[in-house]
Amino acid sequence: MKIKTHKRETANGLVVVISVVATILALLGSAVSYTVHVSRLAQRSRKTATAMEIADGHLEFLFTNWRNIYRTTKMSYDSGGTDYALLGTNFFYTASYHPSPAPTPVPYMSPSPAPTPPIISLPATTNFPTEPNYTVTQYRIQAVDPMVDLCGPATTPCPTGTSEDAVKETSFGSGTYTSLTPAMVPPAAYGPNTWQYSYFYLAAVDVTVPTLNGNVTAKVRRVFEKRFDNPWTYAMFYVDDLEFQPAYALSIDGPIHTNGNLYVGTSNFTALDRLGYGGAYVNGYSPLDGQHAGAASAPNFAAGLPPAQESPFLPFGWNLSLNAADGSTNNDSYHELIERPGAGTDALANVRYYNQASYRVLIDVNNTITITKSDGTSIANGSIYNAITGAIQSNQTIQDNREGTYVRLVNLDVSKITTAVNNGTLTGWNGVLYIADTSAGTNVNQTINGVQVATPKRGIRLKNGATLPTNGLTVVSENPIYIQGNYNTGGNPPSNSGTFTDPDVNGYTRKGAAVIGDAINILSGAWSDNNSTQSTSNRVATNTTVNAALVGGIVPSGASGSSYSGGGENFVRFLEDWNKNSSTFTYYGSMVQLFQSQQGTGIWTGSGNTYKQASMHFYYDTNYGTTAPPGNLQIAAYLQQQRWYQVY
Repeated sequence: MKIKTHKRETANGLVVVISVVATILALLGSAVSYTVHVSRLAQRSRKTATAMEIADGHLEFLFTNWRNIYRTTKMSYDSGGTDYALLGTNFFYTASYHPSPAPTPVPYMSPSPAPTPPIISLPATTNFPTEPNYTVTQYRIQAVDPMVDLCGPATTPCPTGTSEDAVKETSFGSGTYTSLTPAMVPPAAYGPNTWQYSYFYLAAVDVTVPTLNGNVTAKVRRVFEKRFDNPWTYAMFYVDDLEFQPAYALSIDGPIHTNGNLYVGTSNFTALDRLGYGGAYVNGYSPLDGQHAGAASAPNFAAGLPPAQESPFLPFGWNLSLNAADGSTNNDSYHELIERPGAGTDALANVRYYNQASYRVLIDVNNTITITKSDGTSIANGSIYNAITGAIQSNQTIQDNREGTYVRLVNLDVSKITTAVNNGTLTGWNGVLYIADTSAGTNVNQTINGVQVATPKRGIRLKNGATLPTNGLTVVSENPIYIQGNYNTGGNPPSNSGTFTDPDVNGYTRKGAAVIGDAINILSGAWSDNNSTQSTSNRVATNTTVNAALVGGIVPSGASGSSYSGGGENFVRFLEDWNKNSSTFTYYGSMVQLFQSQQGTGIWTGSGNTYKQASMHFYYDTNYGTTAPPGNLQIAAYLQQQRWYQVY
C-alpha cells in the first residue's frame, strides 16, 4: 500500500509540475507577445517621430528656397495699388511638383530672366541618416488665401485640379468656392493700415517610413508668410548691427529693430518699448568696437519686454547683396535707393527715389542746375524753374570736422519750396523732391574765410525748414544732408524751452516728412559757416528740434581700425558744442539705417574738435503708425507660421 501510495503521489506531483510549467509557459508566451506588441508600438512611435523630423527638414528646405526666390524678384510700384511682383504657385517648381502654366519670364533681378523657375530639389537622403528608406509622396508650395482653404472630400469638391489644391470663396461667407489656379497670386490679408499686409503660402510634405509591421506616414504642413510693413513703424530700424553705448542717459519710447546683432553695454540706455534683433543680443560691446572695453552694465528695458529675436525685414523684401557681382551697377546695395540710375537695366527703377520724385534737381561740378520732372521732361525756364532755382544757393563751404575736410554745400531754402507748393506753382507735386550735387569725388576749389581750399566732398543743406508744405515733404539726396535749425516745427517750439513733449508751435501741426540721404547731419540754429574752421568753443549750439523721419547711412564699427560706429545714439551726426550752454536736441520721428555711407565716410569720434555731445530727447512720432511721409519705402519679412500634421 505504501508503495502504491508513493506512485500515486509521484504521479500527482508530476501533474502539478506539468501544470505549473504550462502555466509558466503560457505566462511567458503572453509576456513575449506583450513585449513584441509594446516593441512594435514603441518602434512605430519612434518611426512616427522620425517621419515628422524628416518632413520638418524638407519644410525647412522648402522655406529657404521659397524665401531666396522671393528675395531676388523684381518689384513694380504703383502708388494707386499694391503690385509688388507677387508670385503664384507656378513659380515654385519642386522635384515632384511642376504647376502649369510656367511663368515666362521669371522676374528675377539676378540672374537674367529665365524661361522657367529653378527646380527646388529634394534634400539629400544623407541629411537623414537614421532612416535611409523613407519616401516622399508630396513636396510642394502653393499660394493660398488667408483662411488656407483647400478642396477635398472633407471640405468642398475641387472645381478643378486635385485634392488639397487651393480654393477661395467667391465672396465672403458665400460658402461657394473657386479654384486659386497656380498662376494666381495669393489674396492679401491686411493689417491695421494699408501698408501692413501679408500673403500666404502652404508648404506640404508627406513622408512615409517603413516599420516592423507596415508603414507610417506623416503629413506635415506649414504656412509661409510674406509680410509687408513700413520702416516708419519703428522708432529706430537698422539693417546692419545696432549698438547703444551712450555716454549720457538716453531713452527711446518706440519699437526698435535691427536685422543684425544688437549690442548694448550701458545702463545709460533705456528702451521703453519692444526691442528686436535678427542676429544675437549681447549685453556688452561689438568685437569690432575699438572704443569701449571693460565690464558692461545692464541696460533698462520695459517691463516684460526684454530684447527678443525677430525675423529680418528687408527693404522691399530684397537681398541686394546677392547681386553685387552680377555686372550691373544698379543693384549693388540699398544705397541704390537714393542714387541716380546708372546705365543698363534698372531693376529698382520703380522704387528708386530719383524716379519717384516730382522734380529732380541736379547740380554739376560747375554749379549748373538741371531740373527734370519724374517723366524725364526738362524744366529749363518758366515759373517752376524760377521757383526751384530761387530756393537754391550753390557753392557754399563749411569745414566738417568729422569728415576731416571741407564740404561744398548746396543750400535748399525749404520755405521757398513750401510757398511754391502751397500756391500751386509746382504742378504735379507728390511730396518728393530729389536734389544732388553730382560732382562728389571731384576736387574743386572753394573759398572760406578768404582762404582757398580744395575738396572732393559734397552735401545738401536744408535751411528755413520750420514750415513744410501742406501735404508734407520728403527730400532725398545721394549726398550727405545737413539740417540746419528747427525743422517741421512751425517756428521756435516749446521743446526748445524745455517742454520736450511739445515739439511744434501752437497752431502748427507737424507734417509727414522725411529726410533721406547718404548721412544725416544736424546743425543748430546758431551754426555759422565761418566758425566751422574754428574750435568747438566757437561752434556753440542752441536748442534745436527736428520732426521728420530720417533715413541715412553709418560708418560701422571697425571701419578704420579701432573705430566705433557711434551707435544708435549718434545716428544723426553733430559738429557743434552742445554742452557749453546745456543745449538739447529734441527729435520726433523714425530713424532708419539702410546702408553704409559712401560719401560721408568720416569715422565717429567722441573727443577732439568734432563736437561735444548734446542732451538728447528722442521720441517716436506715433503719427507714422498711421500716416507715412511722401514716397514709397517698404520692408518685408519672410516668416513661418502655423504648423500641423496628420499621422497614418
